[in-house]
Amino acid sequence: MVNEVTNKGLQEGRLQRKMSVGGVYVATFRQIIMRHGLIMGAVILLCLLLPGAIDAVIVGLAPLMSEPYAYVAVLPVMLVFFTVFLVFKGHKVDITQGAWLSYLWVISVVEELSFRLILPSLLLSPIGLIPAAILSNLLFASIHFFTLRWKFINCFGAFLGGLALSRLLNNSEDIALVILVHWFFTFLNTPTSPKV
Repeated sequence: MVNEVTNKGLQEGRLQRKMSVGGVYVATFRQIIMRHGLIMGAVILLCLLLPGAIDAVIVGLAPLMSEPYAYVAVLPVMLVFFTVFLVFKGHKVDITQGAWLSYLWVISVVEELSFRLILPSLLLSPIGLIPAAILSNLLFASIHFFTLRWKFINCFGAFLGGLALSRLLNNSEDIALVILVHWFFTFLNTPTSPKV
């Protein structure tokens, strides 16, 4: 029974380290929200309180504000893709799955605003573009290591993915685009919700 419980979780333990004696294994949707979602929520609130944060968000959202229809058109296409993907893989598409997709959307918004837009923008002047991106993405990967108990290799992948998203933001100056890309790849990485 213990092995059955410890082998379940975020993608059946694919991303997580083994549970240590007396340790924690993140096995439910609720645990993910409590451990990861609340921490990320606190991070975005702190980021938004920093001087200059709102200005960075306004600049990052300028492409969305100037052409909102392009982004609105992409959302249903992505949702259809997600649904077809889940059905093709033999997963149920139900209210729990809808809640999971919503969580992935919210966490993509929160993480991109925090770690790709606000923190690097505020660190740009004192330390420069590349160190700001590296530091912000190290923090991003480290939070996944501790909150979701991801394996080191998965956190390293999150760090590299974060750097790629930082590069995309630097080239496009479009945080809405980066959020959509993050949501897409987060879904591919963890398409189904853990047990409720």
